[in-house]
Parts: sequence; C-alpha cells; structure tokens
Amino acid sequence: MRQGPLRAESALTQKARGILLIIAAVGCFGAVDGFSKMLVDTQSFGQIMLARYAPALAVLLIAAGPQQWKGLFATRRVGLQVFRGLTPVFVGGLMVFGVRYLPLAEATVILFAGPFLVVALSGWMLGERVDAASWIGVAIGFLAVLLVARPGIDSLSIYTIFPALAAVFYALLQLLSRRLGAAGESPSTTLAWTLLVGSVVSLPVAMMDWRTPSPADWVVFLCLGASFGWGQHFLARAFSLAPANVLTPFSYFQILSAAIFGVVVFQDLPDWWTMAGIALIIVAGVYVFGRSAPARI
Repeated sequence: MRQGPLRAESALTQKARGILLIIAAVGCFGAVDGFSKMLVDTQSFGQIMLARYAPALAVLLIAAGPQQWKGLFATRRVGLQVFRGLTPVFVGGLMVFGVRYLPLAEATVILFAGPFLVVALSGWMLGERVDAASWIGVAIGFLAVLLVARPGIDSLSIYTIFPALAAVFYALLQLLSRRLGAAGESPSTTLAWTLLVGSVVSLPVAMMDWRTPSPADWVVFLCLGASFGWGQHFLARAFSLAPANVLTPFSYFQILSAAIFGVVVFQDLPDWWTMAGIALIIVAGVYVFGRSAPARI
C-alpha cells in the first residue's frame, strides 16, 4: 500500500540530486570561462582548449589505475560517446569565434537559446513529456539572461551564426548526456570519453600555436582543467538522474557562477539589472522543480 508514495519519494529524491548536480556542473563551467579569460591574452586558443581536457583526463586515468582503464572506456554506445564528446569542443570553439566578432552580451544571449532547443527536442529525441511548467521556467530563465545582458539589436550581423551554432551543440550536449544516462552508460565512462575526444581534437591545434606558459599560467591551466573535468562529471551524473526538460532551466545558474567569479577575481561588481536577473533565474528553477514534484497526500 505504501509502495506508490515511496516510489514517488524516490523519484523526487533522484530529481533533487540531479538538480543539485546540474547547478554544480554549470557552476564549474562558469569558472571555466573565468579561467579562460585569465589566459586569453597570453595563451593560444588551442592551449586553452587543451587545458580543459588533458589535465582532467590525466587525473581520471591516474585515479582509476591502469587495471581499470579498459573498463572505464567500455561502452555499447561508442558513436554516441564520441558525438557527445565533440559537442563541448564545438561549443567552446564557436563561442571563441563568436565573441571575436560580436559583443559578449549578444553572443551569450544567443548561446542561451540552447535551453529552448533542449525543451523543444527532448520529446522527440528522448521521448520525455514536456509540460507547461518546463516551458515557463525556461522562458523566465531566458528573460533573466536578457535582463543581465541587455543586448541591443543594431550590432547583430552574419557573425551571429557562431553563437547560434554553439547553442545547437550546447543543447545536443545536454540531450546526449540524458540519452546516455537513460541507456545505462556510467557517468564515469561518459566523462572518460568526453575528456579523451577533447584531448585528441585539441592537441594538434595547441601544438600549431604553442606559447610557453609562465608558472602562474600553469596554475591557471590546472584550475581550468579541474573545473572543466568536474563540470563534465557532474553534468553526466545529473542527466542520468533526471529528465532533460526538468534540468534545463537550472543551466541559467551559470550566470550566477560567472558573476561571483567576476567579483572575486576581476572585481567586476554586478549592477542591479544583473542582480534582478539572478533572482529571476532562482525563481525559475524553484518554480519548475515545485511544479514537477509528485503531488503528496
């Protein structure tokens, strides 16, 4: 008689864990952008991309030990793992080109069209029901991004194709994470493949324009790799626990992480518009989780 409520409670607990993990993931990704900004004036694009993957891959392999390497990369979804591993490479690379030609505010707003694509495609790609609460939550989150960035429309041009494509790959990253999690793929395996694919792709790019890092640069490189590795780990675990359309609105917490990083490292204090946007992001996340929770008697 009590199994129904117990199952509902278990589902709610898993969903809550998934939400906490997605918040941790995007918090790490906000730090990744901050560390990248610290390096962009002295290091090449390829080195910054390689630093996201290689240190985390090395730590993962050392922690697992040689006897576990075969099992770590064991997967029944090789093609899907490789495709998923390429998506963050494309997101990062396209955004670098985007902000080269566009103001960062406009590029960021376009990138955060990605969550709309997740909600729109999760029914088709994952067979998940998309309810009105998810749509409303994502819309509120997107409004918050507009509030924080306050983009104009006069500077948009053909170069908006770069962040627009990045938004597509950003959505695919989340959808493929959920698909692999639902298929029973271990988050550790997904993380291993992501780090391997990113390292293989970015290594030759880094070698073509290698600039000798200073000791301080090496420290930032290590922090960058650790943040990216943990972020990918949390992301894979989150989408193995909860549906994509529930987790998606919480991706906007990345703005909060970036704001905190900016205050601590660059002394860039957020204005009232930014604070209002952050508040809206939190409201959107709480609203979606509250509406998606099973009703209790």
